[in-house]
Amino acid sequence: MRVPALLAGLLLAGAASAQPATPAEVAVIMHQLGMEGLGRNSADVLFSVSPTLQALDDSGRDCAATQIGKLLDAHFQQQIAGNLGDDGAALVVEFTQFLATPAGKDMGRTFQASAAAQQGANAEAPQVSEANKVEIARFMGTPAFQRFIEGISADGGMPENIGEAMSGALKRECRIDFDPEQIS
Repeated sequence: MRVPALLAGLLLAGAASAQPATPAEVAVIMHQLGMEGLGRNSADVLFSVSPTLQALDDSGRDCAATQIGKLLDAHFQQQIAGNLGDDGAALVVEFTQFLATPAGKDMGRTFQASAAAQQGANAEAPQVSEANKVEIARFMGTPAFQRFIEGISADGGMPENIGEAMSGALKRECRIDFDPEQIS
């Protein structure tokens, strides 16, 4: 009688302690992987379809890209946190602990070099030992890594109010009048 009650108590305690990840926790991992510029890089797509953004001078483009990047980064962080699920906080801890290991640091530097190269910077990938490659490959098979990466490419779509949010940020921060319908 005591064993089933103890098991039920442990299961309930485990379920009660499961918590989702926060976007701020996801942002820390994104930074360690060199992904903190993902939103700003994604803003380029908006520049290609918006006449208002295309007509800006360099200063206006820089301000707009920064503001749009911040909004898109927040969206990506929320999307990844949601994809990590109800036990996301534990997966973030697992990811963070791995990044603190020698193999995790190598993986972080490799991701950073790849992100820099995608942005046109001359970045050399670090030399990674065979032992660390094995550890990185093992970690890449974990739910922590898989759900994080799937969260980046999840087709959650943009929030319904993204146009209004961009318009407000561009008006407030850059003094740019932006019609939110340009991205609907």
